[in-house]
Amino acid sequence: MTFRVLFIALAMLAGGCLGSVHLGPTHLGTASAWADEPAASTEHAMRTSRLIGQAVYNDQNEKIGAIEDILVSPTPGKEPLAILSVGPFLGGGDKLVAVPLSHVQLDHGKMAMAGATKAMLASMASYLFPPSSSSG
Repeated sequence: MTFRVLFIALAMLAGGCLGSVHLGPTHLGTASAWADEPAASTEHAMRTSRLIGQAVYNDQNEKIGAIEDILVSPTPGKEPLAILSVGPFLGGGDKLVAVPLSHVQLDHGKMAMAGATKAMLASMASYLFPPSSSSG
């Protein structure tokens, strides 16, 4: 039985039955194009899984919030957002605000926002996760 299957497969290859299978470049480009692409530098790279939960400090080394989440847009070229938890506030708990991720920098081993204050973040509009993204 195995010999028969092998024989049929060889006959199909010889006869061109599999000639319609396209193994060439796709919309992602060729393998050689990917190989020629320079690897992203990891010298200053930060893993988002390590950022979430990190405290954020200002220039005066005051804790002004914590990174609750990071949102990446499906729109090319749109900057990711850092969702910061600010608070707690009397009777209200923490408040979430969105800031461009580029405003949160690694400074001497800590996440920092130069020139920011807790009051400034607290005065920003609250960020609410859309219902479709709240499940994770």
